[in-house]
Amino acid sequence: MDHANKVAILIKKLSLEIDKLASPILEPYDLTNSQFKILKFLLVNNECPVRQVDIERYFSMTNPTVTGLVKILEAKGMIERKVNPDDSRSKILCPTQKAIKMKDLLYQLGDALEEKLTGVLNPEEKEELLKLLKKLSRH
Repeated sequence: MDHANKVAILIKKLSLEIDKLASPILEPYDLTNSQFKILKFLLVNNECPVRQVDIERYFSMTNPTVTGLVKILEAKGMIERKVNPDDSRSKILCPTQKAIKMKDLLYQLGDALEEKLTGVLNPEEKEELLKLLKKLSRH
């Protein structure tokens, strides 16, 4: 059996490649790819309360992983925990003013990473790849 042609293995390899591509782009801003993804998610969803469990579900990450990333982003002054207005027993995560001021830059960094990753694809190939990945991620 040729493992090099297994979808799961290729996706995992691609995930590792994305982290390698992201590192030099994000390093000047003291962010890892995982921290960047969470911060960008919070900025995109800034109008609605985001709980830690929402991040865990969206990115398919474990609670301890997200907890660690949230603590790091809090220490960097990028996010803060607030009382959930819909449920005082839980907390929501919010970007700080420091992060909000970086919103445009973070979007540009995301676009640069996307271009670096998909630059070898023509528009039709990129569209087909997106379609196939969305189809696979529905399972």
